[in-house]
Amino acid sequence: MPISGECMRTSKYDLTRGSIPKTLLRLAIPTFVSQLLQDLFNVVDMIFVGRLGPAALVAVAMSGNLLRLVSILAHGISTGTIILVSQFLGARKRVQSESIAMQALTLNVVCALGIGCLGYPLAEFGLWLMGVEPEVIPLGVPYLRVMLLGAATMFLSRTLTAIFRGAGDAVTPMVVLIFSSVVNIVLDPLLIFGIWRFPRLGVVGSAYATVIGRGLGSAILLYLCFRGRGVISLRHVERRPNLLVWGQIMRLGIFNAMQALLRHGSRVLFIRVVAIFGTDPVAGYAICMRLRSLVMHFGTAFSNAVAPMVGQNIGANRIDRAEKSAQLGSILAAVVVTFIGIFLFTIPQFFVGWFTNEPEVTKIGSVYLRYLAATFAFMVVASVLGRALNGAGDTVSPMTITGLSQFGVGLTLVIVLSQSIGLTGIWWGIAVSNVVQCLLIGYWYRRGDWKRKKPRISH
Repeated sequence: MPISGECMRTSKYDLTRGSIPKTLLRLAIPTFVSQLLQDLFNVVDMIFVGRLGPAALVAVAMSGNLLRLVSILAHGISTGTIILVSQFLGARKRVQSESIAMQALTLNVVCALGIGCLGYPLAEFGLWLMGVEPEVIPLGVPYLRVMLLGAATMFLSRTLTAIFRGAGDAVTPMVVLIFSSVVNIVLDPLLIFGIWRFPRLGVVGSAYATVIGRGLGSAILLYLCFRGRGVISLRHVERRPNLLVWGQIMRLGIFNAMQALLRHGSRVLFIRVVAIFGTDPVAGYAICMRLRSLVMHFGTAFSNAVAPMVGQNIGANRIDRAEKSAQLGSILAAVVVTFIGIFLFTIPQFFVGWFTNEPEVTKIGSVYLRYLAATFAFMVVASVLGRALNGAGDTVSPMTITGLSQFGVGLTLVIVLSQSIGLTGIWWGIAVSNVVQCLLIGYWYRRGDWKRKKPRISH
């Protein structure tokens, strides 16, 4: 039987067939590159802003903390989207998957506009709550307001990336991110310092560069979708808002957003306990968390590869393939980060020394880095299996387990052990919570309830 042009175009993105290892790598490698690019841009952005002085750096950093709270909602919507798009595609219900993609984009715009309207007048109050110095407020307020008004670019960028990845295409979002990052980096100095014919905007120039870069990237992905040139076509879908679909996306995504909020909250509370022991421990903790984030990119790349693979195979009722994808993804991620962790565990002073020349900070950070390196494999396995559960439509269990392990176990141990054995007790508490989270989520995964979860929307 002849294969249609549409089938030929999309068959290579079918995650229900072919080699599982090759498919995982095809999804994971572009995701990893995208994460590194984002890190690179953040570093370059801070370098340019840093030339304006410490107050400018603080303004961007503190505004970034507030914007991360906003991004948690965008993360939740994108999670709900990737679950539903991948499952309907796996079930060979392309029309429904494209309809969900359209509804997710509409929901994003509405949420972003609401956040912009609410956040604009509250920008100054938000920075005040963060406890910034008075000289930072005039720099931070306009930056934060531009970012909030341009929140639609962040929401759309995340969800469009989720749509493409859910449909099996991780390369196109990576290429578009490269383009938008280049635009961002080029515009940064032009708008911040007023080079050539561009106005000198200072700190707020960085915000405009970010919004323009994201906006152009989102526009390209939208063009591909609406022209029928992407893996998902939006040319002939119903564009009127469907509150039923919105509700389903939010019901799936809200628990994932809460999980991210719990993770963020636990780290804030951990650092508050560390701060009791002085500035050097806080600096050592911050450096190790930065190194942890770099290493975990390898794990989250496999996590983001597993989610659509499980989703599509659950939709296709290929439970065995979904299970094999999650298991292999966990093994590959654990092997990679364990290999890296060996180096960090063996010579932690070298890696901590990338960020500081202070002997005491290096000493404290080196001790904590060894505790982290010993639990890297546990962290990535928990991440991959958690995303596998998400791909199957279970977002409640990973959230609950995160809360129990990070707050019920981690924070309790950190407080108790810090009082009994000092700073080392904090490192023990965090390490134990990482192991407990992995064991709990592994147990829940092996129970197999996720194999029977299959969200549906009636149209």
